[in-house]
Amino acid sequence: MKAALSEAEAAGLIFRNSLCRDRVGRTGVELEWFVVPDANPTRRATGEELASLARRFDTPLPSSGSVSWEPGGQLELSSAPHESLQSCVDAVAADLAVVQERARTEGMSLVGGGLDPRPPGFTVSLPRYQALRRYYARWGNGGDTLLCNTASVQINLDAGDASHGWRGRSRRWLVANALGPALMAMFANSPVGHGPEHEKETASSGRQLLRLRTDRLRSGPLPHHGDPRRTWTRYALDTNVVAIHRPVTDGTPLAWSPAPDGLSLRQWLRGAGPRDVRPEDVHHHLKSLVPPVRACGHLEFRMIDAQHADDWVVPVAVVAALMDDETTSDAAASLITDRVPQPTWQDWIVAAREGMAHPGTADVAERVVRLALAGLRRLEVSPAVIETVGLFAERHTLRGLAPAHLRCPRRTAVA
Repeated sequence: MKAALSEAEAAGLIFRNSLCRDRVGRTGVELEWFVVPDANPTRRATGEELASLARRFDTPLPSSGSVSWEPGGQLELSSAPHESLQSCVDAVAADLAVVQERARTEGMSLVGGGLDPRPPGFTVSLPRYQALRRYYARWGNGGDTLLCNTASVQINLDAGDASHGWRGRSRRWLVANALGPALMAMFANSPVGHGPEHEKETASSGRQLLRLRTDRLRSGPLPHHGDPRRTWTRYALDTNVVAIHRPVTDGTPLAWSPAPDGLSLRQWLRGAGPRDVRPEDVHHHLKSLVPPVRACGHLEFRMIDAQHADDWVVPVAVVAALMDDETTSDAAASLITDRVPQPTWQDWIVAAREGMAHPGTADVAERVVRLALAGLRRLEVSPAVIETVGLFAERHTLRGLAPAHLRCPRRTAVA
């Protein structure tokens, strides 16, 4: 059995692994899709139907992407890190075409959007998901919707190094977090409306609004100033533990026991939990942390809703240009200094609710997309990628719109 950790040892483990990929330039992405039966799009695919589809992925994808499943049966296509934005786009597009074809063979379609209007239902019952379900139940009925009915484009970029310029991890953390609300609003694609007409609330990114309101510390934004590794370490130690692994001796997988209500990792390390903390407990805890920008060795952007069809390319390209082109990164940092103060939790709420309808957010988003378009040319991506981003900007961002604004709000409750 591995030795128990002290608080200092756990803090060191978190610090060392937070932003450890100290280079720039590689791009990866995770695309989540709702799986919809063609014969009846209002019905959720059953576990048996998803299992039949999953068996089709025993054959590797052409660009070595991997397929996994979220609690409500959302399909996630994850790429490896690619040496350039263009190679990432090409590889993911090739894999996605095969995934879509295999889904069609099973009578299914992959639908892009941030929030599924169908009633939530667990069709992938892994022990980890059941533990999360029990945990989120403490915040009311929004947990099931959060786990089963949301989908995103998650963008993964290198962490950066110890330098103070555009390659430095502190700069990259600053740009990612300070511009996060504008990116969320630009790509908001989960419109909602609920409640009686006289008190109905609407949101452009109902997915992110739901996330921000469900376990505020676990899902909320982090400060963007200072050493991001220290910021992440404090955050991880002070966030509540979802569940505690209990070893089983009969050869079955590890079981999950609910953590005591309100138990943070720091409190557990100080003796408040049911047993000592081991290294694997820290790693499991880190996987459960879901702020808008996540430090998991690399930088993971989690604030962007899933997009329609091939528009997933646009947020990947915009974020990569902001982070991985020197001139664009410098301009983004200047923009932050001039126009973007430290976003508060309430700023993120406003951005999720109002999206591009908020004048200040729309102004920052317009500047961001113009910077990104210039940066993409310097990154030497294909004309097709530049055209895709340009058309999205003309259709949405430069008109003060997001994808959500071009769709009717759905009667989907936001807790």
